[in-house]
Amino acid sequence: MAAAFGLLAEGGVEAATMRRVATAAGATTGRVTHYFESRAELLVAALVEVDRRRLHRITAHDGLDPAARLRAVLEERLPMDGDRLGELRVWLALASTDLPEARDELRRQSVEWDRLVRSLVARAQMSDDAVVSVVALVDGLALRLMLDSTRRARRTAEMALDDLQGSSAATGR
Repeated sequence: MAAAFGLLAEGGVEAATMRRVATAAGATTGRVTHYFESRAELLVAALVEVDRRRLHRITAHDGLDPAARLRAVLEERLPMDGDRLGELRVWLALASTDLPEARDELRRQSVEWDRLVRSLVARAQMSDDAVVSVVALVDGLALRLMLDSTRRARRTAEMALDDLQGSSAATGR
């Protein structure tokens, strides 16, 4: 999985052939097909790995108060370091394919993300209407950070998350 993940993050879907994954893993193609019957299965497994990594980080914030947890969870979706940048690149590479299995997994993850954000927004006593704006803000910040990962850009993203909570507190929502 690490080999596939690296190839996807650096070269996109075209780079993640079974043969290249095997070579990058120091294995034979037969060894890779022992674990993944098809390229589609391998690619979907990479999406599942992105989700697993994100959820692992997100659960580390379970003990925070609702507003702090919302902010921390949103920040976990941003490519603020090399690992999260790789995850975003893998996710975007697979989001741009027409592979039905990948689309199904992306939809599943999207529904779960929206459900989580809705729950966190409610616990932080923000308006239900804020959910779409919050998701759009994080998605937009993620794309901008993928293009510009300088310290200044990361700080700007952090300030946008701070402003999100500040504006909800100021309006009483």
